[in-house]
Amino acid sequence: MKNFNFKLLCIYILSCVTLSAQTDQNGQPYVDDSTSKFSIVAYGGVGYAVMDNEDQPDYNLDANTVDILVHYTIGTRWGLATGLGFNQLSGNGFDNVGTNFYHERSTLKIPLLLSGNYNISPKVRLVANIGLYAQTIIKDDFSFAGGITNGDIYEGWNFGLQSGIGMSYNFDEKISLGILFNTQGDFNRFDTADDVGITNSQRTRSVNTVGLLFTYNL
Repeated sequence: MKNFNFKLLCIYILSCVTLSAQTDQNGQPYVDDSTSKFSIVAYGGVGYAVMDNEDQPDYNLDANTVDILVHYTIGTRWGLATGLGFNQLSGNGFDNVGTNFYHERSTLKIPLLLSGNYNISPKVRLVANIGLYAQTIIKDDFSFAGGITNGDIYEGWNFGLQSGIGMSYNFDEKISLGILFNTQGDFNRFDTADDVGITNSQRTRSVNTVGLLFTYNL
């Protein structure tokens, strides 16, 4: 978790330095000419996740993420965004006795993000965000050999930190499309349900994805 937080801090510092340093050909800061305060932001990415177990071996999963946010612009450079995020994780793992399984998990996430943006040319914009989220599991299946599937092993809510940095191209004053690198990690663990007969707590140490960023100014 320390390495993950250090990477997040580096991304945030780098984005702030870059946002503060960009100027136009006359040496003046670029000005955001958009008059819209609200926008819809959608992000979809693919990558990998690291599942961190307290009493079982850790394992890696494939990750697909979708975030749909409402963004409010504060001034010309900053903003706040919130909405819903969906993570779909899947892949193979094994337990302490060497039993292999296939794990599929879907989560619902509610983020609250501070965002920053800066025009580095008339059409290209640097974008960055950082913030907290609350998350819960909506589907969780462990499939074993012989067609045996166990579901709803973990329950409750947990919390974490996420950040993103990328580039966006403004097609016009309404629509922009870009690419975003996004990373997140849980602070606390999901506990097992009381009736499953398994004692273990689990968190997603990191989810790292890259994908498309779409923005529509209202």
